[in-house]
Amino acid sequence: MEKILTKEVITTICIILFAFLFYMALKQLISKVFLKKARHHSNKKVITLLTILTNVAKYIIIAIALLMILAAWGVDTKALVASLGVAGAVAGLAMQDMLKDFIGGADILAEDQFKVGDNVEIKGFRGNVIYLGMKITKIRAYTGEVKIIANRNINEVINYSVMPAVCVIDVGLSYDNSIEQAETVLQTAINNATKKVNYLKRPITILGIEELTNDSVVYRVEAEVAPMKNFEFNRIFLKEILKEAEANNLTLSYNKIDVHNA
Repeated sequence: MEKILTKEVITTICIILFAFLFYMALKQLISKVFLKKARHHSNKKVITLLTILTNVAKYIIIAIALLMILAAWGVDTKALVASLGVAGAVAGLAMQDMLKDFIGGADILAEDQFKVGDNVEIKGFRGNVIYLGMKITKIRAYTGEVKIIANRNINEVINYSVMPAVCVIDVGLSYDNSIEQAETVLQTAINNATKKVNYLKRPITILGIEELTNDSVVYRVEAEVAPMKNFEFNRIFLKEILKEAEANNLTLSYNKIDVHNA
């Protein structure tokens, strides 16, 4: 009896040790494969897929090792697997939402809708993806709020991190300035802004006069920048416009109220 128990204990230890070593080797292999793919794909996508595949492999290895251990202790694993199959079918009916979440997570990965680190908008909530799992997705807004969304509910996604952003900036200048003076100041501001950023996708362009309002001539400037750099560029360019306007005594447009004494 003691010999039998000793054999079973040794077998269990060997199975656990083998499963652990196999998992570590498989994890290293998966990492190497994905590091090669990282040269052609976004690092964010590689990290997301690597994490999910590693977790899936871990649970599969644990399940197989557990069945082998039960078989070593004399448990009829075939009957167990069959009973688990029936129980799984019943559980599947009761856990349809969870299954839909897993299918939704697989669709997100397969179709490359977004990945960890992307700035997205889902159901009116915009932020950076901080977690992408097979069941839920977590998005953090720039103000710190975190929204947790079940993958089955993700039907439409606006991804701001895929394509370059187009910045359209309208600058209102007073009618007191000549067209030549206004365009010279705008071009100087463009040159200064160009020197300060390294993420322009094409040269900044003065499109021309966009609108003539009651108190200003509105010039439109357009720039194409790297994804998510549009807010930073807007601040830099507006600062350069203000500096050049002050240096050249150019009058910017502002609301005025004329008061006349009777």
